[in-house]
Amino acid sequence: MKAEKIYYLFEPGHKRNQEDYIWPIPGEATVTDKVFIVCDGAGSFDNGEIASKLICQFMAAKVLKYPEYKFSEELIDKLLIEARERLITYTREYRLDTNLTTTFSMLILYDQKVFLSWFGDSRIYHLRDGEILFKSEDTTHVNELVLHEADISRDESRLLLGQKAVSHAIKADSSPIYAQARWIEDVRDGDYFLLCSKGLLEKITDEDIKFLLRPNDQENINPANSLRELSAEKTMDNYSMYLIRVSAGPQKKSVNNGIAKARKGATRTRKQRSGKVPPMLILSVVMVVALTLFFYFTRSRPGDPALRHMNQTTQPMDVGNHDSVVNTVTRPALAAPNATVKDSVKANRDKPQATPQNESFIDIRDAAKSGQADQTAIKKEKSASQMKVKFTSDESCNLKIVSASLDEAIDWDLSPNDVGTIYLKPGKYSIVATSVSDHSKTKTYHFDVKAGDTHSTQNVHISF
Repeated sequence: MKAEKIYYLFEPGHKRNQEDYIWPIPGEATVTDKVFIVCDGAGSFDNGEIASKLICQFMAAKVLKYPEYKFSEELIDKLLIEARERLITYTREYRLDTNLTTTFSMLILYDQKVFLSWFGDSRIYHLRDGEILFKSEDTTHVNELVLHEADISRDESRLLLGQKAVSHAIKADSSPIYAQARWIEDVRDGDYFLLCSKGLLEKITDEDIKFLLRPNDQENINPANSLRELSAEKTMDNYSMYLIRVSAGPQKKSVNNGIAKARKGATRTRKQRSGKVPPMLILSVVMVVALTLFFYFTRSRPGDPALRHMNQTTQPMDVGNHDSVVNTVTRPALAAPNATVKDSVKANRDKPQATPQNESFIDIRDAAKSGQADQTAIKKEKSASQMKVKFTSDESCNLKIVSASLDEAIDWDLSPNDVGTIYLKPGKYSIVATSVSDHSKTKTYHFDVKAGDTHSTQNVHISF
């Protein structure tokens, strides 16, 4: 499934500042994109764009790292909480109010179905031929009680919403996050998915949306222009959206039907050919089976147990993970000694220290261009010489690890609560740390690992 047509709005309305944020960045979406996000930010001094941008960019970078079968409300909650930690860190560093908030709505296109998730009052629609097939419900304090505690009725919830309804949003504090999610499996060519901030619905009704997306003359109408005309000079709030028309492509059902028909045809053919089997055919089959068994038992199983181990071609069970980059960055199974350094690099080879429980490791498979490496040689190299480097940081940052002998680099995220650990083989490296909240803040560390640095440890504390 792919996006056939993409329309967007990113308008400030009558507000002096645009606090919404959408992904992909306005004007840069293509039909190959699979993730679309709309966030509606709010906060004192019109700083809501900080929350919407941080949450939107974090989720866009993270969601496609997970396989389709793992997606659920619980996973979205986990990722949103992780994204909120970055927002909290940002507000503390720049001494901003913790009332910075944002809503969240997301669409992910997969091969045969669509995943929707939202938190707050940003809205998601699924439309076909001018009819609304699905519309998300706003996440509020009241309907959370209805959904999770069931201690008030729907009629009572409407009364409370009319009196005082406070929409849930992701806030720079410890407020609970209960995202909602839905899989849409019935998707057809020409279906529309609309993600929008609440500002778009200030002057536009569901009937307006249905009218604009009806089947008549769709090819000659730009829905984004029509929606902008309905909102321009009338809407007080920012209003943003992504409107996606999808092409569903071949469905699995038709493929299964084709397989079933092929099987039925094969069954009919077998029935037509059934009858008496010639004796010579039976004799030939018996001889082939006998010869196969003879060669199997005489040649594939040597009598000497030692010879069986010598002929073993599979990798032993105790071999560790492959090198992150061939002959450079590794993660062995053995722990290494430790030392303490702040904004400098010092080696301590005498005092071993246990690995902390919250250590995180780089674990990237061998690059494809490295060719077929000898597994035995890899195992020997790992045990021969490697230097352990442990990173800690005062704030969230991105690490780029570059080997002087390779063109490729490894990117790695490090948060203040992590102890990031890597293992370097002999060679020269440069590691650049960049602050997540301010990309102008960087630190560069250089390592020249010698063969004699076996099992040494260097601690690096990053402080911008």
